[in-house]
Amino acid sequence: MNKIEEHKNFLPNDFLQTLKTLIFNDHFPWAVRGGMTDTDKNSFLTHFFYTDHRIVSQEYDTYIVPILRNLKCKAVVQVRANLFFSHLFKKSDWHVDNFFNCTTSILYLNTCNGGTELKINDEIKFIKAEENKLLVFSSDTLHRVCTSTDAERRYILNFNYFK
Repeated sequence: MNKIEEHKNFLPNDFLQTLKTLIFNDHFPWAVRGGMTDTDKNSFLTHFFYTDHRIVSQEYDTYIVPILRNLKCKAVVQVRANLFFSHLFKKSDWHVDNFFNCTTSILYLNTCNGGTELKINDEIKFIKAEENKLLVFSSDTLHRVCTSTDAERRYILNFNYFK
């Protein structure tokens, strides 16, 4: 799957606002994570909802399961929220989410001039972060984080799954 899909207004607004209230809250449990690759030194914050074949967040059923239904997910690989601080780095290293054939979807939770760069057939495509936009691509596609210059933080939900 070298196809890239973008879906604007992916979630109903009331559900999106409830989700943002949860994730943007000062008491949301974030963990520091190293870079996207072994050599990437760019740290960011993450909150796992599902990883290592198990649910690891009490918010999974309420907030993640409805989204997975919309994605027509048959099996979950990983679901996490990521928080990128613009002053820490400009771009992450190129990486893939998985080396096997499944789907990655990124749900942008806030609008800023940052986003995601994807490298397909030696061409780079930039997808701007826009609140409630869903980006869908193959998990083995090279991509990288681009932080913003017009916002201090960039929030996303990252889904890896089988359709």
